[in-house]
Amino acid sequence: MTIAFLSITSGILLIWASAEKLERYSVIAAKQFGFSPFLIGSTVIAFGTSAPEMLTTFFAALQNRGPMIIGNVVGSNVANLSLVFGSMLLVVSLKKQVIKQDPTIYRNLIILLLSSLLVWLIIATDPFNVTSSVILLISLIGVISYWYKTNSNESSIEEIIEEKNISFKLFLSLIVLVSAAWLITNGANLILQNFNLGELFIGFTVLAIGTSLPEIAASISLALKGRYETVAGTLIGSNIFNGLCVLAIPGLFSNNEMGVSWNYSDWSNLLLILFCITSIFSFYILSLSKKGRKASLLLSLLFLSTYFVSLIYAY
Repeated sequence: MTIAFLSITSGILLIWASAEKLERYSVIAAKQFGFSPFLIGSTVIAFGTSAPEMLTTFFAALQNRGPMIIGNVVGSNVANLSLVFGSMLLVVSLKKQVIKQDPTIYRNLIILLLSSLLVWLIIATDPFNVTSSVILLISLIGVISYWYKTNSNESSIEEIIEEKNISFKLFLSLIVLVSAAWLITNGANLILQNFNLGELFIGFTVLAIGTSLPEIAASISLALKGRYETVAGTLIGSNIFNGLCVLAIPGLFSNNEMGVSWNYSDWSNLLLILFCITSIFSFYILSLSKKGRKASLLLSLLFLSTYFVSLIYAY
């Protein structure tokens, strides 16, 4: 257990240190290659925020931990909306600030809800099938193409000062992130071997929380700086990317052993919770796009408590 604790703790610390660097250096590199600001935000930053989930899923797939992978995806998306957005909303409500959103965000909210329904359908049928992976990846390409066509002229990324050796820094941050993902996955497997805890619960807690910690810290930091309006957009992109990209990884392995211990009935309640919290989040953000209002302390507590309620079903 000492080795498992050290492995997970080290992995979380490395993710905390490297995820933000990977995102920053990816944006700088993309700008140097002349990519449009919105394309950078919808692809590069989305990849950066979902990279920890992608890498932990990859290593879990190598060890045929199918339920752990689903737990990571569903748990990360629940954590994003309950812990990350809930934490940001709590900070803003305590500061008694008015919160609002851009009116055009409704289009991305619709995409978020549709992608959540697709993820639910894939998990309910066969999430470890190549066909499922192809459907998810085609949907992701379609979403990115739609974003590019409808928002290619919008500028949402601030100008960043040029840095030297950006390719080396980008490569180094990616290596650190890969190592961090391996450490967390290795620690999770050690816990599985020593305790009578299912892969579902480990994926929903250890992997999901470990990979979501940087987003929690970033959202609180943005809220303290008064930039809370950027948090919702980041979470929408992250959840869409988690569902359509990260969930597609296990099916690409085409390994029947991955789904041996898989049972959809164990997941029905958790998927219902995910869709409900996604719907509440979407309707709340939609209301803020029509009229700014003070952040609700009660709603922030609702979001935060949702994750802990979901742990009961995950356990």
